[in-house]
Amino acid sequence: MVLFVSYSGELGGAERLLLQFSGALGQECAVACPQGALADAARAEGLRVFALRSRRANLRTRVRDRALAGARLAGHAAEVRGLARSLEPELVVAWGMRSAIACLTGPPLRRPVAFQHNDLLPGPTIARVVRAAAGRADLVTALSRATAVDLDPSGRLGARLKVVYPGVDLDRFDGHASPVRPPEVIVLGAITGWKRPDLALEVAAVVRRTRPEVRLRLVGAPFANDGPALLESLRERAAQPDLAGAVEFTGGVAEPASDLVRATCLLHCAEREPFGIAVLEALAAGRPAVVPDAFGPAEIVDESCGVRYPPGDVDAAAQAIVSLVSEPERAAAIGAAGRARARARFEVGSARSRYLAALAPLTRHDRRAGVSELALVTVTHNSENELSALLASVDRFARGSRVVIVDCASRDQTLDVASRFDFVEVVALADNAGFGRACNRGLAEVHEPVTALINPDVEVIDGSLAALCAEAMRADRPERLLAPLVLYGDGSRQDSVHPLPASSPDLARALVPPALLPRRVRLPLAPWDARAPRQVGWAVGCAIIARTETLKRLGPFDERIFMYGEDLELGLRAGQSGVPTWFWPSARLIHHRAHSTGPEFGGEPFERLAQARHEVVLRRLGPTAARRDDLTQALTFGSRILAKGLIGRSTVRERRQLAALWHVHRANGRS
Repeated sequence: MVLFVSYSGELGGAERLLLQFSGALGQECAVACPQGALADAARAEGLRVFALRSRRANLRTRVRDRALAGARLAGHAAEVRGLARSLEPELVVAWGMRSAIACLTGPPLRRPVAFQHNDLLPGPTIARVVRAAAGRADLVTALSRATAVDLDPSGRLGARLKVVYPGVDLDRFDGHASPVRPPEVIVLGAITGWKRPDLALEVAAVVRRTRPEVRLRLVGAPFANDGPALLESLRERAAQPDLAGAVEFTGGVAEPASDLVRATCLLHCAEREPFGIAVLEALAAGRPAVVPDAFGPAEIVDESCGVRYPPGDVDAAAQAIVSLVSEPERAAAIGAAGRARARARFEVGSARSRYLAALAPLTRHDRRAGVSELALVTVTHNSENELSALLASVDRFARGSRVVIVDCASRDQTLDVASRFDFVEVVALADNAGFGRACNRGLAEVHEPVTALINPDVEVIDGSLAALCAEAMRADRPERLLAPLVLYGDGSRQDSVHPLPASSPDLARALVPPALLPRRVRLPLAPWDARAPRQVGWAVGCAIIARTETLKRLGPFDERIFMYGEDLELGLRAGQSGVPTWFWPSARLIHHRAHSTGPEFGGEPFERLAQARHEVVLRRLGPTAARRDDLTQALTFGSRILAKGLIGRSTVRERRQLAALWHVHRANGRS
């Protein structure tokens, strides 16, 4: 997996470039960013999104704010390190200066880091920090020569610094459309001070002295702290007699193609523009671009496809526009040349290929080989939404494996979902036979050497399942049950593996929160936090992988248990049969939890859980262990109630768990 990390959750030019370049990497990539427009767009592109906290974005802080800025970056860094430890991506791409500072100025992430540099440095203090971060990166990609030279004027980064221009999809633009009449000049970009929309209005005022029919359209929404006030001042200027009725503010648009093709030309006014996506889009639309002769736009536009004017020179920009408006045939020829230049130098497919080539030395080969030896068995009951996500993820990351679905009389569209995938075999039962019995029925249909018993609310997120399959098949290793790292949707770890019930580590965990202990002491209590494989007492049944012959010999599940406790019983019985359970954190899955049982029981059925655990421990470990485990569970819930109460957090869930345990204890005492 390649993990793209963005401090910003907005969808500006840099974030659109993230989506464009991530497409070069195929399916094994994910995006970590705050919830917002970028996250929504990434999901729409089919990318996995891990949500980060939204933090104030401005690096250009006053002196009194810099400590807070540092704290925000430290928080961002801590989140990224936690994700990197759980996901173990082959490469982390820090998108922009803030993420680069967070990822590269603290303790190393212990994996390659590429820095995508999208901006000009804002000042000497930030410049020193960003350059230091770039010096620690395995690769730095810049979106223009201007940003590359600004970052590394002395060439210290050498071959680690590469310029990869963004691309444009020419198919989005109609290169043959004619501009509207009367002529319009378009300014495309966010309403913010450094983009200089105020300059555009002054240029328009000068143009209208000669060509009073010319109109100006500003396409963009207010951005950053200065945006709303700036927009108001622009409206006031546009109401003055020399511009009255000639300026239109359209607001932001998701797709600017139709606005560009109606214009006679694009006017760009930013004097320190890192690249200029809007300029590139104007070329793709076949429209001349009038741009400052500096930084990114000067790399996009040459004399064949536009006019470059001295930055800030209102008269020069106005003269260029008057010339284009007055000579429509020349403007059309320049526009056609611009579209040809965009196709030759900035076509999106070529841009993605260049980015992929830049990253290639840091990425490994596809790890999906070997999944043809794997069958996945899952049990469904009204699981259409979860099953759709599971099967799509298998199709993406474990293509070549087979999925056996045992459906327990679903009343929704579960079977219709299953029929859409050609690698699925369905065993349809007439009633809800229970998880254990249904799983055993599915296992009987497996002939592959390795089987994964998984819940339908699980998703495969990368190619690591193939590596776990290969580990299960190793002839030089004894029989084992293998449990992958199980993650929540936000990338944090679930407590999916545990010590033996009533054991000393289990009791210690009930008394002392593992997070407060040194790592060496913590892992026996909280084995799910391990970074390396380790033997555990048992694993939660959302994902268990083993040799098929081992699972068939074990049962695998006790069919006397209808629901809950099957996984604990299997782990204890397997261990007593000489088949230990191992946690394997280099293989990862996402588990959404209780997709079917929550609706079925109106929430978490704590009493059923407590009763099932008590019965399994009693049957497998004896009455003394069962009593000790009940006490351990009570201490666990009690200590959580105390700890949460001290910090003012809700304890409703733990109180319900403790009450359920007490009811089970009383019921068992009477029986």
